[in-house]
Amino acid sequence: MVKVVLWFFFILPWISLFLLNNSVIRRYIPVALFATVVNTIMYQIAWAYDSWKYNETLFWWDNVAQIHAVNGVFGVGTIWIFYFTFRKFWIYLVVNLIVDCIYSFGFRALWKKLKITTGYGNLSPLEAILIMTIMAIIFYVYQMWQEGLIGRENENSVKRVT
Repeated sequence: MVKVVLWFFFILPWISLFLLNNSVIRRYIPVALFATVVNTIMYQIAWAYDSWKYNETLFWWDNVAQIHAVNGVFGVGTIWIFYFTFRKFWIYLVVNLIVDCIYSFGFRALWKKLKITTGYGNLSPLEAILIMTIMAIIFYVYQMWQEGLIGRENENSVKRVT
């Protein structure tokens, strides 16, 4: 049963991408990959500081950075959130807060109930929400930079000087 839940959280998000246009996926895949790398680092930090430990994993090698979360829900979820909210920062922030609350108060409790994670950990749900909100802002700035919305002024001023 637990493995089915983990596979569900890994595969279903990827299947959902069939609902999007290829140009949307190409547009937001860089920020999704960036989010995956940052989330992997954050999972490694959480593991080192005993924020949580996993009892159940999809593979023998994903005890630290869970594939179902980092490469499934978070990675693909980033694409969906940007698709619906990019260039509307406050809506983006509110949507992220809602998703982060669902994760922190809902899924973390579900993981503990299903014994996917251990019952202990020193990271409170509110601390997790704060960390994820800071990361979401970093991802938004990254996407702005990726689309050339940050840095154009600097390029123009350099061209005028030279």
